[in-house]
Amino acid sequence: MLDYKLLQASAEVIRHGSFDKAARELGLTQSAVSQRVKLLEERLGQPVIIRAKPIAATAAGQRLLAHYQSVRLLEQDLHDELPVIQTDGGFGQVALAVNADSLATWFVDVPKNLFERLGLLVQLSVNDESLNHTALQDGTVLGAVSLRPTAIQGCRVRPLGVMRYVMVVSPEFNARYFAKGVTSDALRKCPAVNFSEHDELQNQFLKQYFGLNAGEFPAHMIPSSQGFVTVAEQGIAYAVVEQHQAEQGLKNGTLVQPCQHTIERPLYWHHKTIQSRLLDQVNDIVLTQARRFLPTIAV
Repeated sequence: MLDYKLLQASAEVIRHGSFDKAARELGLTQSAVSQRVKLLEERLGQPVIIRAKPIAATAAGQRLLAHYQSVRLLEQDLHDELPVIQTDGGFGQVALAVNADSLATWFVDVPKNLFERLGLLVQLSVNDESLNHTALQDGTVLGAVSLRPTAIQGCRVRPLGVMRYVMVVSPEFNARYFAKGVTSDALRKCPAVNFSEHDELQNQFLKQYFGLNAGEFPAHMIPSSQGFVTVAEQGIAYAVVEQHQAEQGLKNGTLVQPCQHTIERPLYWHHKTIQSRLLDQVNDIVLTQARRFLPTIAV
């Protein structure tokens, strides 16, 4: 049987990517945390942590982290039924993965609802929606927003809805670069804004409508969903943004649409198949928020 204190120390090191941060989280010295991790590895007969910068989990460590996340959720279930059992600080925790555009729009009230209704501290990892399901596979989260329509092993998948994206620019930018319309030649000569070096949405939009490949156009890199709207309004880039984020700017005239092309991305909610009433409630909150905001996915 696993020693829970050893498991907890190891999981927190993996989750934070740091012995020091894990020690602060647990109220222990860094030396004590290191000793617990070492003892767990000795008992398992294999390493659970790759001691590099940044710290990463081995395959065994990923499985242990997934187990730890599940145990924490089940403990909170038990706490609700037997209030004498207290979790750390009186709150439970849930780790979820979401993309930046969702966090800026339909997902924005999810942490509030999870805290106020369920007493959960929410730990979000924010990545591209094409990558979030890997966090589930790694065991670092219990639920994730993803583009993937099929469930990964040990998880269930449910449709969230469609996010629709449009191109926006400032009126000045439009007059300067797109006076003769939006063309591939014009796009090669003016800056876009990318979320990261792997901005699949932007690349898909420009490839689909203008035949441009990644690297064929200049681009700022700003890893902020709201930052996209800001730089477009400032007139230093064109941006492909979720339509609701552009509404206010289009209404007040700080933004215009230089072309009417749109791109749609269906989103899905993946979550662990743990028999937990609490996780069911988490899933219900996420799905309810999505269905209030997003158009349904066409069958």
